[in-house]
Amino acid sequence: MGRIVLKNIRKAFDAVEVIHGVDLEIKEGELVVFVGPSGCGKSTLLRLIAGLDTPTSGSIEIDGRDVTKAGAADRGLAMVFQSYALYPHMTVRQNLSFGLENQRMPKAEIAARVDEAARMLEIDELLGRRPTQLSGGQRQRVAIGRAIVRNPTAFLLDEPLSNLDAELRGTMRAELSALHARLSTTMIYVTHDQVEAMTLADRIVVLRKGVIEQVDTPLNLYNKPQNLFVAGFIGAPNMNFFKVEVKSGKAELPGGAQIAVVHEGPVTLGLRPQHLRLAQPEERAIAAEVFLIESLGAETVLHANVEGAGQIITVLDGQLDIARGAPIRLAFDDANLHAFDAAGQRIG
Repeated sequence: MGRIVLKNIRKAFDAVEVIHGVDLEIKEGELVVFVGPSGCGKSTLLRLIAGLDTPTSGSIEIDGRDVTKAGAADRGLAMVFQSYALYPHMTVRQNLSFGLENQRMPKAEIAARVDEAARMLEIDELLGRRPTQLSGGQRQRVAIGRAIVRNPTAFLLDEPLSNLDAELRGTMRAELSALHARLSTTMIYVTHDQVEAMTLADRIVVLRKGVIEQVDTPLNLYNKPQNLFVAGFIGAPNMNFFKVEVKSGKAELPGGAQIAVVHEGPVTLGLRPQHLRLAQPEERAIAAEVFLIESLGAETVLHANVEGAGQIITVLDGQLDIARGAPIRLAFDDANLHAFDAAGQRIG
């Protein structure tokens, strides 16, 4: 259980349409991540699935049942919010059991579900505390536990880790991934964090301005972005782009590097920073001048200017003895090039 299908979903607030005809199928047991820049519609889409908002047109099905007009309480879903939304005057146990008590569930079953969720999330020793006595990570576990005890058809998570510090986010990502593997329940996760999207998702839905740009596995998005937006959005640091003119199947990169492109006319070529390397003297290369060096220990990030073509970013392994202002030559393999036509669509 937990298959969710969106058919031609549109949502407008007054005269402003923010979701433009979205079609999407989320399979049973999948962990699907909605990602995109601020204002792209990812949280709005999640609220439509949850029943907190109603689409202007289109339909939403859960396990074959049309729930477009059904209330949030009738959809069998559980939502985890960014703000945790815990009751401050209640203990952790009371927060976990409150929703079940409102359903008039037998006390023994409530206790069993709460204890099981607490054990699963390792918050057994916190059941007697109130939210103000908990750390951010502990509060997030309680918020997730409150969803787990409901045995929902699917979990909806709206940027649940954004209030945590970087180290704790990493820990909670791993815990959420392990939790999904144990529960095998459908999860829809909204985030602006690419690392969360890439590490958690079975599939990622990339949104821009209320439109789905691409739906695919994390590695397919990284390796075969279907357009310039996805190519520039997925991956950190961002992909390097060069505008070139292809004539007779050949294009010239800054510095004179010649490459073959199966296309004619204006083309944008992309190279990920991780796919560049310092060139050997005999290698074809892009010439640049370093203006910023980020030494991160295990790797070094070089920011350099390319004459007549803007900036280029390179991620190199290890610690390098390179000074600002130094000239460098950057080599690449043709297999790592991405090509996009004048409309921004992938070529080949």
